[in-house]
Amino acid sequence: MPRLLLAVDSIEVGGAERHVVDLASALRRKGYGVEVACSVVGELAEPLQAAGVPVWSLMRRLVKRRVSPAYASGIGKLLKERRFDLVHAHIYASSVAAAIAVRGTALPFVITEHTEASWQTWWTRRVSRWAHRRARHTIAVSTPIQRRLIEKDGVSPDLVSLIPNAVIPASDDPPDLSGALPDGWLEGPLVGVVARLQPEKGVAHFLTAAARVSKLSPQVRFIVVGDGPLREELLALARRIGVEDRVRFLGYRTDARALVGLMDVLVVPSLTEGSPLIVLEAMAAGVPVVASAVGGIPDQVRHGEEGLLVPPGDQEALAGALGELLRDPDRARLLGVAGRRRTKNEFSHEEMVRRIKAVYRSVLDGKTARVTEEARIPTSR
Repeated sequence: MPRLLLAVDSIEVGGAERHVVDLASALRRKGYGVEVACSVVGELAEPLQAAGVPVWSLMRRLVKRRVSPAYASGIGKLLKERRFDLVHAHIYASSVAAAIAVRGTALPFVITEHTEASWQTWWTRRVSRWAHRRARHTIAVSTPIQRRLIEKDGVSPDLVSLIPNAVIPASDDPPDLSGALPDGWLEGPLVGVVARLQPEKGVAHFLTAAARVSKLSPQVRFIVVGDGPLREELLALARRIGVEDRVRFLGYRTDARALVGLMDVLVVPSLTEGSPLIVLEAMAAGVPVVASAVGGIPDQVRHGEEGLLVPPGDQEALAGALGELLRDPDRARLLGVAGRRRTKNEFSHEEMVRRIKAVYRSVLDGKTARVTEEARIPTSR
């Protein structure tokens, strides 16, 4: 089996980071020699260690959205010492560092793009293009990302595969809610957000929509799962708009997936997105989704079939869609059933891993101009 190095900025909590952890663990179970390199370790190190995947932390602080020669040097040193057959990089800083590290070698290099990179400046976009020109192949996790790579970054269509994210089914273990929620909170409808508390996640819009919904449905309760730099600001907003008694901020939770299963509706109010795992986790749990129609979310949720989509940043539309499902629980239930069926049929983790393995085989076989049909999404989709 090939020896693989997966490089990612960190293994702290995040969608792309979770993707790498689950992918590395799955490949390890299939007999691949998999190791993970990152700038810093984080909360997701434990499942990698449990799976027997070595983790290499190469820096003293997080490298994110920047070019780090020291990080590239660390990856390069690791490549010489550990003798890998292929490098698979995720997220901007690691993709650029890996591209620098493999320069001058014959080592195959693959990139997975997880976002549309709306944050990029003209300079970082130029650096990103440079990295992609050095990759043997690029995997896009959503249709908009694939389109961006081809139309804006100039990557040949033959060198891009669309392989959507997928999730491993959650365990049946119930979440530990002792002290987390007041008595009676689970007796009525429960609506939640699971996100890092940063501007692009749009949690402020969720709170404003919650205030609107609460006026018409006072029995509804709301939870925010996740932490981040906007926590205090969002707490203040909840107080200011009068929903502090209806919203609980639960912080970072290792059992977030189990918490999703308790919700009547999951809200994803993001202003920008890649292909968020939390959407698939809700669908797999049979929970209907109200989400912004951004990034790869419309690839996951079809409006009116597995959930409802609204324009990003439109608080009125968000509140309207949420109220619509809360007033019609039978419809919400049917959307949840459809979501569970779709994740099982189209977003299985086993299928995602199979397609990524096909990319590896094609690249290792020297087929750099075109990846085999095995890596592509079946036409039946």
